[in-house]
Amino acid sequence: MLKYIFFYGLGEHALAKPWGLAIATYLFLGGLAGGMFITGFAASFYRQKSRVFEEVSKFGIIVSGIVLVIGLLSLIFDHPNVINAVFNPFLFSNLGSWLAIGSWIILFFLILWFILVVERLGYLKMNSNVKTGIMAVNAFLAFMIILYTALLLREARFVPLWLSFAIPPLFVASGISTGIAICVLYGIVKERESELRLKIADVSLIAFEIIFVAFLIFDISSMAKDTSFPFMSFGSKFSAELILSGTYSGMFLYGFIGIGLILPLILYGLSFIRKTVVIEALSALSVLAGGYLFRIVIIAAAAKAIVLP
Repeated sequence: MLKYIFFYGLGEHALAKPWGLAIATYLFLGGLAGGMFITGFAASFYRQKSRVFEEVSKFGIIVSGIVLVIGLLSLIFDHPNVINAVFNPFLFSNLGSWLAIGSWIILFFLILWFILVVERLGYLKMNSNVKTGIMAVNAFLAFMIILYTALLLREARFVPLWLSFAIPPLFVASGISTGIAICVLYGIVKERESELRLKIADVSLIAFEIIFVAFLIFDISSMAKDTSFPFMSFGSKFSAELILSGTYSGMFLYGFIGIGLILPLILYGLSFIRKTVVIEALSALSVLAGGYLFRIVIIAAAAKAIVLP
């Protein structure tokens, strides 16, 4: 039963291919890994200021690669040929596609991440400037991992929902936000406290997400009214109905927007007034839940509305 849900639970799309949670899980863990590394890298500049930043820096940088590998395993189980793509991107005939570019990005990220982990474990000596340089390059690659997952979806020209210009900024903001959230959660578990700067950064990203969620709804509604390409208009209208009033409306409106965006804003606001680890932990957990639900909806609602000219 669990295997069925993971691989096929989101139903079949118009081309009769079953979609499950595996793809959504990969997109979520890829964004989470990128956000964790970026958070760890940013925290490294403040590690002398508090133990929380020191612990968050280590956690974000070291665990990000593990999370990414777990995400890749999820994708590999669904598409076994992916492992060849990651470790041999030359196999692609179209090296300009985001599938190929993403494989290169992931490969180089994992190489640099491994070097940083080996250095952290004491098996490699490295000049501090060199280490910072490597971390900066990998932070950029981490950002590109988050962005590439959205641009990869946009290459599917007959999926109206994925063509919205709101998808890339939403993926980036959500990926970094979930990365911050899990680092906040780790800081609470490890040190029994959180850092104000991390919470402010997460609140800013959540506010950014809310703006682009509104733009997403506006964008697909506009595409639904565009009669220039009737097949795209139909697909956009169907996707809009699925997420606003249909099958996935509860997951989108109450899950992603309610639990993943509005609730953490309220909880973070309460934690600014009265700092309690319980409220801060709940806010971080709600951000993580919302990020995962967002990717499930984006895959499921699109899969149901794939259209061909």
